[in-house]
Amino acid sequence: MKEMIKCLVVFLAVVAVAVPAGAAEKNMVYSSPYGITTLDPSASYSTEAQYLANMYETLIRVNPPGSKEMFRYVLATGFTASEDGLEYTFNLRKGVKFHDGTPFTAEAVKFSIDRTRRIGKGAAFIWGDLQEVQVIDDFTVKFILKSPAPLPMIAASANGSYIMSPAVGDEGPEWFDQGNDAGSGPYMLKNYKSGESWILGKFEDYWGGWSGKHVENILVKYTKDGLVQLKMLQSNEAMLAGRLPIDSYAKVRAAENTKVLDGPSYVNYMAFFNTTRAPLDRQKVRKALAHAIPYDDIIKIGFDGMATQARGPVPRGQFGYSEKVYQYEYDLDKAKQLLTQAGFPDGGFKLTLTYAAENVSEGRFAPLIQSEFKKLGIDVEVKGIVWTQQWAMAKGDPKEAQDIFLLMWWPTYADPYETLYSLLNKEKGKPVWNLAYYVNPAYDNMIRKAYEATGSDPATALVLYIQAQNIAQKDVPVAWLVDIMATWPMNSRLQGMVINPAYPTTPFFYEMYIE
Repeated sequence: MKEMIKCLVVFLAVVAVAVPAGAAEKNMVYSSPYGITTLDPSASYSTEAQYLANMYETLIRVNPPGSKEMFRYVLATGFTASEDGLEYTFNLRKGVKFHDGTPFTAEAVKFSIDRTRRIGKGAAFIWGDLQEVQVIDDFTVKFILKSPAPLPMIAASANGSYIMSPAVGDEGPEWFDQGNDAGSGPYMLKNYKSGESWILGKFEDYWGGWSGKHVENILVKYTKDGLVQLKMLQSNEAMLAGRLPIDSYAKVRAAENTKVLDGPSYVNYMAFFNTTRAPLDRQKVRKALAHAIPYDDIIKIGFDGMATQARGPVPRGQFGYSEKVYQYEYDLDKAKQLLTQAGFPDGGFKLTLTYAAENVSEGRFAPLIQSEFKKLGIDVEVKGIVWTQQWAMAKGDPKEAQDIFLLMWWPTYADPYETLYSLLNKEKGKPVWNLAYYVNPAYDNMIRKAYEATGSDPATALVLYIQAQNIAQKDVPVAWLVDIMATWPMNSRLQGMVINPAYPTTPFFYEMYIE
C-alpha cells in the first residue's frame, strides 16, 4: 500500500504541470499484469503492445465487428490497390507531429518499415512479401510486393507496423528500453520504471486534438497479483484492471462501483502434441487424446464460462472461421477405440504436459486433462513452469521437449494466414510457433494459395482456408481447446472503452473518459 501511495504522489506531481486545476477526472490508474519485454516498436511482440499502441500509430486500424467500414484511417487518409494486388498506394495525413516535434511524412513510413525489416525481430516477418517502400511525395507512399498479400491487414497489424520518427536514426532497442519513445500517438511515455510503473501522459500536439471527453494521463502500475488488482479496483485506487482471479468476476459485476466489459476476442488456447516422439507420432493416438479432452469442463473451470469450444485454429468471428471445420468432441469411448486400434488398449504410457505458470487459467484446467487421460491408462505429469523456461524447452531438441505444450495465442494481424502459418508451418526445418513440429507440404501450399487470393478473391480464399484447417484437424498435431471472451474489469464510472478483437490486449485510452 505504501508503494501504491508513493506512485500516486509521483503521478500527481508529474501531471500537475500539464493538467489545469479541476481536471483530476482526466487522470486514472491502470493496475496491469502485462509487463514489457521491449519498448522498441520494431522489435515488440508481446503484451507491451497495449502500451505501444497508445504511443505509436499505424497507417490504418481494423474496425471492431459490426462497423460499416473494415478499416479506420489513422496516419493514412486512404489507399488504392493495383489490379494484380502487387502495389498499394497510401495517401497520408497532413499536420501530424511526432513526440520529438518531427513532422510526419512519407519518409517516416519508409524509415519505420525498413527499420523493422532490418532489425528482423518481433513481428518483422509480416513484411516477408514486401519488396520495397517507395516515397512518391511528402504525403504519398507506395508499397510494392513480391507476391500478392492482404497489405492493408498487415499495415493495420498490432505488431510490426508502428510508424516512428525518423529522428531515431541508428538508435537500437536499448535507447527505447531506457524509457524513450518516438511515436505520434495521443500519449507519451513518462517516468518509466521498468517492472514497476510508468505514465502514459497526454501529448499536447496530438493531431486528433483533446476537445471532448478523453482520459489524459494514465499511471500504469505493474501488478502481477490478481488479488492485489482486485483490491485496487474495489477500493477505487484503480480505474481499470487487467486480469483478476477467475472466481472474482461475479463479485465485480455485482458491485455498485465496479463492472466488467465483455466482448469478442480472437484469443484462443491450444494443446500442441509433440509429433516427433512416440506414441504421439501416431495419428490415432493424437485423435484419441483430442476426444479425451473435457472441453466443457475446461470452459467452466478454466474460464468461468467465459469461453466457447474452439473449432480449429481460426477463432470464432475472424475471417477464415467456419462451422465446416471439423470439431473434436469429448468422447471417452471413441478415445478408447482409437487407442486400441493404435495398439494401446490399456494406455500404458506416460506424457509430460507443460503450461505457463503465470497463466492462471491454464493452471486451473491442466489437471482436468490429466484426470481424463488417467481414465485411459495414461499418466500425465503436469508441470507449471515460467513461460521463458517452457519456451526454451520447446525450442530445443524436439526429442527432449515436452509431450504436450499448452499455449494461449492471438493473431498478429486479422488474417488467418499468420495464425495458420506460424502455428503449423516448419520454415527451413525450424518451427516458428509450431510446437508440434508438424510437417505437411499440402497444408503449407494450400494456406499460401489462400493468402494470395484473399485480396482479389476472398470467397476462394475462405474455401482454401477451410480445406487447410480440415487437413490439420485430420492429422491433429494440435488440439484446439477454447476461444475466450475478452473481459475488462473496471470502475463503473469509466466509459468509452471499445473491445476490438483485432487488438485483443489493447485498451485504447484515448477513447475513454470518466463520468
